[in-house]
Amino acid sequence: MKSVLLVAIAGLIGAGVVAAYQVGSVYLANIELQSDLKDLSSLTGTRIGLVDPRSTAQIRDQAIEHAAQHGIPLEPEQVSVERHGEDKDGTISISTAYDTNMNVFGYRWTIHFTAASPGS
Repeated sequence: MKSVLLVAIAGLIGAGVVAAYQVGSVYLANIELQSDLKDLSSLTGTRIGLVDPRSTAQIRDQAIEHAAQHGIPLEPEQVSVERHGEDKDGTISISTAYDTNMNVFGYRWTIHFTAASPGS
């Protein structure tokens, strides 16, 4: 009887770990995307002269590429890029909103995420 109870408890703990991993991984991907958007909007390479200024379309494409690296499929209309000022003195704000469908042990729901660079 004790061993059956221990196996049941171990199974419940294992199921909890699997569910936490599945849900936690999408939250972690959003945090990583937010960090990437911050890096993209910093314009560090442009400010020190290593990179030519990029257009808003190029920045949008880079944001979509970074999202794809984290398993987040984005369409161009989901990414907003706003430029404030010109060249080295300017700033860029990048933001996006997307939904992720979750399915954990047959229970399905949608989580809405927003990710933005500072200043957005």
